[in-house]
Amino acid sequence: MIRSLIALFLSLSVGQAVASGSGNLRVLDFDVFLNDREVGKHRFELLEQGESVAVSSTMSLDFKLFKIKSVTYRHQANEIWQAGCLVGLQSETEKQGKTVAVEAVRDQSGLVIQRPEGVETITGCVRGFSYWNPQWLEGEKLLNAETGINSPVEISSDVSEQDNTTHIKIALAKADIDLQYSAAGEWLSLQTELLIGGTLRYQRVF
Repeated sequence: MIRSLIALFLSLSVGQAVASGSGNLRVLDFDVFLNDREVGKHRFELLEQGESVAVSSTMSLDFKLFKIKSVTYRHQANEIWQAGCLVGLQSETEKQGKTVAVEAVRDQSGLVIQRPEGVETITGCVRGFSYWNPQWLEGEKLLNAETGINSPVEISSDVSEQDNTTHIKIALAKADIDLQYSAAGEWLSLQTELLIGGTLRYQRVF
């Protein structure tokens, strides 16, 4: 039920934007590296119309861990945002042949999240890991699109005096995520340490 609602919401958003010609479509492409070796791609497609944003995210990784174990990772997510709040989500993640699906939609009670562990409702404005819009990266918790868990975070930012780039750090319980933005606000890169070992890095492709 939730999946069908999100699919309908996405189709309506895209259809209305195309029909009216008022939607702004942005595509952000990143090469993904593990310890400086390219291992995959991540693409974000954003359709912006007023205060609403429809986001499609597709990620594909293939690499060997410690040069022995082959790792395959596929992630696809569709999100609906309104005025900086996440109101709809559908994601599917495949790791080593195992698939995890997460779905969420906002109703009168809040954002209803359905994940393998069960159903949870979060009230108020729910934020997520909206790397593509640093102005929405705020709050004490961010919803993980892969797991459906509203994770506690600490967010800090710093502007370089040398080149006016902005650095944002998202501190989680087990890892930090470091983001870099240009002086114009364009998302340039991401870096984090993986729990399985190694440094994962995104580099924007223009």
